[in-house]
Amino acid sequence: MKQGRTLMNPEGLLELTCQSILDLTPEGIILASSKKEVYGCLFGRDAAITDLKLLNLCTKRARFPGLPCSKIMDISAKTLMKLISLQGEKINIASGEEPGKFLHEYRTERFEHLTKKPKNNKKPWLGPWYLYPDNTMRNYDSIDSTPLTLIAIYRHWQKSQDSKFLFDVLPAVEKGLNWIITYGDLDKDGLIEYGFGKNRKYGGLMAQTWMDSDKSLRSKNNTFPKYPIASVEPQGFAWLALKLWGDFYAEQNFVHAESSLTFAQRLISQAVKIKEEFNKKFIFKDSGFYFAAQALDGNKNKIKTITGNPLLCLWASYTHPGGRIESVVDDKYIPDFVSRVFLDDMFDPNAGIRTMSKLSPTFNPNQDSYHNGSFWPVLNGFIYEGLLNWGYTREAGILKEASLEPIYFFQTPIELYTLGKNGEYLEYISKDGQHGCRIQAWTAACILDWLTTPILEYL
Repeated sequence: MKQGRTLMNPEGLLELTCQSILDLTPEGIILASSKKEVYGCLFGRDAAITDLKLLNLCTKRARFPGLPCSKIMDISAKTLMKLISLQGEKINIASGEEPGKFLHEYRTERFEHLTKKPKNNKKPWLGPWYLYPDNTMRNYDSIDSTPLTLIAIYRHWQKSQDSKFLFDVLPAVEKGLNWIITYGDLDKDGLIEYGFGKNRKYGGLMAQTWMDSDKSLRSKNNTFPKYPIASVEPQGFAWLALKLWGDFYAEQNFVHAESSLTFAQRLISQAVKIKEEFNKKFIFKDSGFYFAAQALDGNKNKIKTITGNPLLCLWASYTHPGGRIESVVDDKYIPDFVSRVFLDDMFDPNAGIRTMSKLSPTFNPNQDSYHNGSFWPVLNGFIYEGLLNWGYTREAGILKEASLEPIYFFQTPIELYTLGKNGEYLEYISKDGQHGCRIQAWTAACILDWLTTPILEYL
């Protein structure tokens, strides 16, 4: 049941979305959602992803009402410098902080719903979140904020060629890269993993990727995997961050050229190891196609739930001199990855690619499905970009059209949505009555990307 674009034309949606970005960037810092909504604060992952999408716009010849490239670059720089100012400095088990790690969430107010929860000794992750002595809530339970921020910093410098920005951020970049290699790789197998400290007495996130609801990783009998958990898409993000900055340190003429080259070799070596381990441990066959597991549990067993996340590894692509494209996924598997997500259990022509397959034992078809089969514009926006990276222009065009239809219906950069029994679009509502955000930064950035790439180019 196609509900379609009945009340707004593309120009109107473009103007509304540009205004949403301006509303979400007070003082130039990207908030995850509008101030009045539950996520109206700084999230490391959300800010980095939104920044990356906005930076894409500066390579296009489109005009954005009230949002010129100079404004985008200013927002990008301020956001990245703010994230750097909050980068982890020491080990703090209570908040998940580690040296060089970029944060998950930062709040200076409206954190009582997290910090005042009754403590649960048997399940520490349900306890109150840690409040720092300066009365700010900083939480670092994210495995992917660090590589994503490192990629965003690189892309900003790549587009701006701002040497002052570059040398201001390099100490933070080096700390972040060292975090990937050390703290990020908990069991030293080359992959990056996360856990939840055994001695931790404060609350936090059990699932520490963009799909951060623990239900998305639970089995049919409601058990949560053993730590440490290596999720699929952070491997691609970490691989790309190491490749980009490895090349950078190999090519730049710093004062300490020898140490820079040694650092570059260390980064590139780690990237090679991630790719080897990824293709050895994540790949399996489903429905006749090669695909990647949602994650590996603490015993390195594949969690074979089919999600859209493996396609995020195609977004995290590296372009070699001469134009050859590479990702953490071996080239031979990529056609199967693309074919698998466009099967009926994952793709809906009026809504896009689901977070989780309808065939999964933990698929939730209801309005309270957060990551277990719902639709997220940010997921589809990144898959779209990955498809273009690899020349799947027809599939990218189909996905773009499917993803924009719900946006035209809701007439706002909505966080997520589901489909009703008759195919109607529904806003997310949890069992507790919490609604999804109606103005979400990374959705807005994806909409701008879609609207400024003519569909005819890809059909």
